[in-house]
Amino acid sequence: METKLNSEETSFIDFKAVLNSAISKWYLFVLGSIIALTAAYLINRYTIPKYEITSSVLVSGNAAGGTSAAALLYGNELYKGTQGLTNESILLKTKTLAYKTLAKLDFQVSYYIQGNVKLLEAYQGDSPIRVEFDSTSTNIPYNLRFNVKLIDTDNYALNTENANWSTALNGKSFAFGESYKINDFNFSITLLKEESFQGNEIFFELNELNDLAKKYASALSVAPYGGDASALNLTLIGSTPKKDVDYLNAHMETYRLNNLAIKNADANNTLDFIDVQLQQISDSLSFIESRLEEFKERNAAVDLGAEGSRIAGEIQTLEQSKAELLMTSRYYDYLSNYLSTENSNEQIQAPATLGISDPILNTLVSQLITLQNELNVAANNPGQNNPALQLKRQQLNEVRASLRENLSSLKSANELTQRNLNQRISVAAAELRKLPSSQRELINIQRLYNLSENLYVLLMEKRAEAGIAKAANTSDITILREASVNNQIAPKTLQNYGIALMLGLGLPLAFVFIKELMNNKIHTVEDIAKYTSLPLLGMVGHNTKDDNLIANLSPKSAMAEAFRTVRSNLRYMTSMDEGNPEEGKIIVITSSISGEGKTFSAKNLAYIISISGERTLLVNADMRKPNNNSDLGVNSSNGLSNYLAGYTSLEDVLCTTIQENLHVLPSGDIPPNPSELLLSKRMTDLIVELKNRYDYIVIDTPPVGLLSDGLELMQISNANVFMVRQDYTIKDFLINIQLQIESGKIKNTAVLFNDVDYKKLRYGYGYGYGYGYGYYAEDNETKPWWKRIL
Repeated sequence: METKLNSEETSFIDFKAVLNSAISKWYLFVLGSIIALTAAYLINRYTIPKYEITSSVLVSGNAAGGTSAAALLYGNELYKGTQGLTNESILLKTKTLAYKTLAKLDFQVSYYIQGNVKLLEAYQGDSPIRVEFDSTSTNIPYNLRFNVKLIDTDNYALNTENANWSTALNGKSFAFGESYKINDFNFSITLLKEESFQGNEIFFELNELNDLAKKYASALSVAPYGGDASALNLTLIGSTPKKDVDYLNAHMETYRLNNLAIKNADANNTLDFIDVQLQQISDSLSFIESRLEEFKERNAAVDLGAEGSRIAGEIQTLEQSKAELLMTSRYYDYLSNYLSTENSNEQIQAPATLGISDPILNTLVSQLITLQNELNVAANNPGQNNPALQLKRQQLNEVRASLRENLSSLKSANELTQRNLNQRISVAAAELRKLPSSQRELINIQRLYNLSENLYVLLMEKRAEAGIAKAANTSDITILREASVNNQIAPKTLQNYGIALMLGLGLPLAFVFIKELMNNKIHTVEDIAKYTSLPLLGMVGHNTKDDNLIANLSPKSAMAEAFRTVRSNLRYMTSMDEGNPEEGKIIVITSSISGEGKTFSAKNLAYIISISGERTLLVNADMRKPNNNSDLGVNSSNGLSNYLAGYTSLEDVLCTTIQENLHVLPSGDIPPNPSELLLSKRMTDLIVELKNRYDYIVIDTPPVGLLSDGLELMQISNANVFMVRQDYTIKDFLINIQLQIESGKIKNTAVLFNDVDYKKLRYGYGYGYGYGYGYYAEDNETKPWWKRIL
């Protein structure tokens, strides 16, 4: 059967309950915020600050932004950079470049000042001492931290955690400014600021440049500038901003000079190649010049004549073309030898430097140079050993293979052209044979001389071009922005306080939310209304006294007033019953499980009814769990079980109490069959008899959530009171009793909300209004200070 309750009222999460629970536990939020903000303050106070240092460099083909001298003279720039931003980023992060930068800086000694908590690095003018050491010493204690103890203004002592060095330094004192040798280590320390030793410990540490280079290379971040700009942003994060600014500025300058050095190295390699060729041609030219001079001395009167001059001019033109082909052939041989050695460390010369304009050859050589540069850069950066690097090696091998094939074709074409020129020269030489022998000899000598001279002049022209290009070289790197502190990245004061405040408020809220989510107990009047349609008979507050009987409490107590209210509501419920008005009214007090205050409420309700003059009987019908009625003055062991079993008379089990008009029928001895006794005809006759004797019969029954006894008694009662205890009764029990009501098994039932802490309720509902206003006796009692605050 489906419950008739509104599904919205039984939603999984009651946000209103969460909100009210959070308000009632406001102190958790205050305490959480104080703790979290205190933790944030300590973090901000004692965390060593870290700063972000940034700078920018522009990477371009021409640092001046204009046209170079070589481009003005020859229409192209011989040594134009082929850098890509990715390659340049890798180069900036290499250990080799970092080492060159550190070699210019005084970073080999780090100084530290230990305060109460923080250990801060002191740089340059902030350092109270200066340490100098001999870098050629055979035993330098790198990466060991030494503590400098000031003895007086002239002397100091050293100690360290390293056992070997601690033994060597133990018990020794040193003078400032003096040089010492300990364990083959030469050093001296100069005192700069004596006042820095007051209340602080001073340390220094020697750094090995290779280790330091690795550290700075890995710490440096390089990223594109953004947009289409061919520029890079350099970022360094550290705790000593002045030191990091100096490093970043020096690193950019090292990078700029390194770029220029690479370009100049290319030019020098080209000049060296041309010089070797010039030396070979120069020797040949000198030999031929000497032969020509000897011939002219022997044949001073020889004249070529018109025909000889024509043939000589034709041969000279052919020889000049042959010289260019020979120059090209020399480059092909050089390139073949280079490819056969596979030496990637040697920089290859581009064909354009010697006037070779074959587009395929130039493209392949350019690709070869680019891949070699990328692999050389990656070789200095171990972090680049990845699949992408393997791909570049594969691409390099493919370019080498393509170059070999292209060179083979070019050599064949060059040899074919040379053979054609040789044939034409042979034809011209045949005509020479028609001339006199002296003229033929002169022309042959001049032909050889012109060939060598043309080669020599061609090489000299290329050397001049290379020299001009080298002189016009400028770095492709321009420093756009010098290093500066961008911001402090740790600790972020406001962010830490914000996070702390969110945690300080969020964790208690999460605690309240989860507690409310996991809570399956009835907490408020709204919970009762959400899970059952039973009316609320009344609310009984928490009993703070040791005594459970209101007879021993103040008549003005809130407990007594609560039961008076319940008595009034019960009279209204029983007056609506259509039975014989002359008969007594049966009131059944039950609950879902034990511990919900059923017996406590039955006893006090019976007492409060009796003091109004009605004849009242309290029946302890829970025979499985006998009750103690000594507070009412009843100590009889005989009771309901004994009567129903036929072992005693009714008069013997009806006991008088300390209150006039109130009698008690105890539960008696524990029987083996309590359910059968309650369902017997003797029990039915007993109810009839009791109705004739008493105005109200209050029956304390077994829990209906566990046993069926209570349900049987509820069906013969005039009014049923279902006990619900705050933060004790499970919500599912109310759903079960609601199903019993909807099935028609019980009727005329109301809920008595027991053990209520009124401060926990969202609304007063008219109960407990006297709290704090002196209406009830409890209001005049002195409370502990912490209760008065909360």
